[in-house]
Amino acid sequence: MYKKIVALVLGMSLSLMTFSACGSDENAAQATVTEESIPASGEQSNEGEYVTTTLSTDEANILVYYPVPNQEDESSLNLTCTAPVFLVFGNEEYTDELADTWAKETGLYSIAAENGSSICFVNPVDATYSDKNEQMYMDIADLIDDSSSDERSNGISSAVDYMTGDTIQKITGTSQRVYVYGIDEGADYVANNLLTKLVKTVYYEPTVGIDTNVSIAAASLEGLSDVSQLANNDLPIVSIGNTDEVNQKLKEACSSVLVDESVDYVEDYNSVVGTVRRQNGVIIPMIDYEAEGIVESIESYTVTTSEDNAGTYAGTDSHPVNVVVYYDSTLDVEEGEVPLVLCFHGGGNTALYEAEATQWPLIGKENGFITVSVDSHFPDCSATEIVDLIEQIEEKYSIDKTRIYASGFSMGGVKSWDLFEQYPEVFAGLAPMDASADLGTDSWGNAVTDANSDIIVPVFYVGGETSPLPELPCQAERLIDRVNYVFSVNDVVADYTEVEFDAQDSWINPIWGIDGDSSYTVMDDEYFTDSTLTVQLFKSSDGNTYTALASASNQSHEVYARNSWAAWDFLSKFVRNEDGSISIVE
Repeated sequence: MYKKIVALVLGMSLSLMTFSACGSDENAAQATVTEESIPASGEQSNEGEYVTTTLSTDEANILVYYPVPNQEDESSLNLTCTAPVFLVFGNEEYTDELADTWAKETGLYSIAAENGSSICFVNPVDATYSDKNEQMYMDIADLIDDSSSDERSNGISSAVDYMTGDTIQKITGTSQRVYVYGIDEGADYVANNLLTKLVKTVYYEPTVGIDTNVSIAAASLEGLSDVSQLANNDLPIVSIGNTDEVNQKLKEACSSVLVDESVDYVEDYNSVVGTVRRQNGVIIPMIDYEAEGIVESIESYTVTTSEDNAGTYAGTDSHPVNVVVYYDSTLDVEEGEVPLVLCFHGGGNTALYEAEATQWPLIGKENGFITVSVDSHFPDCSATEIVDLIEQIEEKYSIDKTRIYASGFSMGGVKSWDLFEQYPEVFAGLAPMDASADLGTDSWGNAVTDANSDIIVPVFYVGGETSPLPELPCQAERLIDRVNYVFSVNDVVADYTEVEFDAQDSWINPIWGIDGDSSYTVMDDEYFTDSTLTVQLFKSSDGNTYTALASASNQSHEVYARNSWAAWDFLSKFVRNEDGSISIVE
């Protein structure tokens, strides 16, 4: 069942929640597949060019050093939401030349280039750290851009300030992987200000803000002498060339400390610094796919553009769809007839991040299926084009056509609902999460014609109880409409037509309006222990249960891996037979 958990807070505006996906075009393009290798981490090179940009706050000038060539430019995938942000708090004023020398001598040049990242050198105003506190870092954290939908060039994103509407320059990368390097006075600043819990309010709309933990994920400290303000923390630390007394203080305060006598930033990144990320304030290990024995393959397919595509490729004949394919290295994907799970990311997110955060590749390894994480499905792909993609994947891999499933978060959840409405016969089960478009509209807000009305599709839906966006019936009437629709299609016995949004005071169940025929809970026993997933099960008239509606306490607009594990536990027993019927295999 549930083994591990990862949570993701995704920057997404309310406007993205009102869109949807597709129509139909029966002329599928022939498979055109290209593959990229996943770059190995830490292959050091002292060669290469660079581009620099300076961004300024009230207390610091940040020299953003961007190695060229860079995976951000060369990969067919969006790397934004997995790209680390390297922050250097040094002991000198960094010029372009000094930054270049430091980056290449330490080997961080290659690591940043391989990960689609920049190295950000912090030059304090007045060239001193003596009067600086955590606010200097908080202002820098405001400049980190997590959204894959923003325009990017040379490590700089052009992002919209939702409060003012202005376009501002930000640092490309994810705030969940902020790795800090402190040297001498810079190390003292980091130790006394950044090794603690740091929270800011992130605004998704002028009136919608979420308090977000922006604490760093790991730190390397060299030449540290002042630990007078060191706080207890959960951080992994690399201590380089520091005294026994300083190291003892670090070990008493920090989660883990690796003591090095000399600098080896590449090894330290591979073994400590780059192995974790912070999500929702919690330090969580990065998935090491190679160590897990999981194949990770970047692939590109070409699909025929459907007539109802109202997104990026509207009006074109065909377009690429880039994906990441994951499967256990011992799985027979050529002749084994294995199940397939597609996953769809949120509106400002990426395929790489969706796979990491949901842990579908780990679930696939344990349960013997292929995971395909689709990049830029919104705004690029219609539901018809996703089905085209599936047909091409079936040509490359030995897929069990009776066991095809899909799941998605936020706009990926909307995409999953599109598939429920438009191509129900393809799927043995769907797990939309944390979103629904208005009933009868697709991902772009277009009307859906001939929507599914009677083909049962097993559904496992999840919504966050504390989300500021509409995910549950208690939060928005559109979810009441969605539940009524699912109950009708899946021939659920319980009557949902009497549930009214304005009558919540009389609801039997404060989340759904009515209770399921049965229910159960799923807990996270490792990371997010304060969140409980409560699953309501609803029987259909044939006596079987195809419909599971779940709510997660203390979950905002986030994706928890626990929810994916729970979804698979429910959906895995369903098979779509050749005649279109659903069978249950216990």
